Amino acid sequence: MKSINVHVKESKLLIFALIFLILNTVLLTIGVNYLKAGGFGAGSEELDIKKQFAEELVEYNQRLAQKLDVDTRTKVRETLSRFHYEISLASSSDDLFKVILDSGRNVQETILREYENYQQDLILALINQDPGIKNTESKRNMTVTFDQESGLVVEPVTMLEEATLEKISEVAFQAEFTPRQTLELEVEKGQARPIVPFNPADHIDSLTSELDSIRTSLYDTRVAAGFTELSGPGVIIKIYDAEDGHTSETIVHDSDIRDIVNELNTIGAKGIAIGGQRLTATSSIRCVGPVIRVNDESIPVNPVVIKAVGNPEVLASGLDVFSIVFDFYGGLKLEIEKVDSVNLPAYSS
Repeated sequence: MKSINVHVKESKLLIFALIFLILNTVLLTIGVNYLKAGGFGAGSEELDIKKQFAEELVEYNQRLAQKLDVDTRTKVRETLSRFHYEISLASSSDDLFKVILDSGRNVQETILREYENYQQDLILALINQDPGIKNTESKRNMTVTFDQESGLVVEPVTMLEEATLEKISEVAFQAEFTPRQTLELEVEKGQARPIVPFNPADHIDSLTSELDSIRTSLYDTRVAAGFTELSGPGVIIKIYDAEDGHTSETIVHDSDIRDIVNELNTIGAKGIAIGGQRLTATSSIRCVGPVIRVNDESIPVNPVVIKAVGNPEVLASGLDVFSIVFDFYGGLKLEIEKVDSVNLPAYSS
């Protein structure tokens, strides 16, 4: 069986690898160094700076779409717009990190998928302009395959003229990188039409997307369970013993802390830490003599410091009643500070 091979320079393959290496490096750098760590300042200013880095990723993908001539395609515009919008809505570093994982990958996949469709449309149009195809009456099948390593392979090559093969090569390798594509065509009565068989590559992409979704769900679950660090807006609560308090009625007890924790969970706290100990579903809060232990670890007292991530206004409002109750019954003092950013450690056994 005849075939024609049009080989491309090895440098193009290197460029392809470098492009994705750079993109993955950007994702890793933003995700780990900028979106999860501090160091830029505090509060909303820190989040704004991190969003600027995320916007640079949007701009990178916009340039990629323009370079591949698919920036005007509806799906590309929609995914880029959604990416930008979700970045603007992110209210914490963790939210922003999730946007990068979900939307960032979706944008890149959409751009590459639309580029493949764009190439296939152009190639199909060139094939249907070929005199040999126009003169074909009986049904015949044809395969067009191209990638960086093998070049262009048309089977049977005798169905197309040399000039058509050259034009197809120009379309197939017009970009700096070319993912492998295979077009299965059916030719009949002067018209070539695509056959849509099972595509292993599409199936792999689907499984990869499903795996990414599972990873994201696992990350969300670990955050909710307390096994991953969590940061975002929230409140810092300090509970003090009564002034000169030394009796059982005038010092902070485990029941006081549990009441606050239960209220925080009820009104939507995403995560809670007491004295540097992250709470999980099995965490214990108990007094052992004058010592308060959380997760079987002694914590500092007077004040007992509770940190919670969530809507600062809602959390603070829900705890207002405790200030009155603590003061009335034992003279305990409660301070609630609303903050733009609070960091909770991961649970450590």
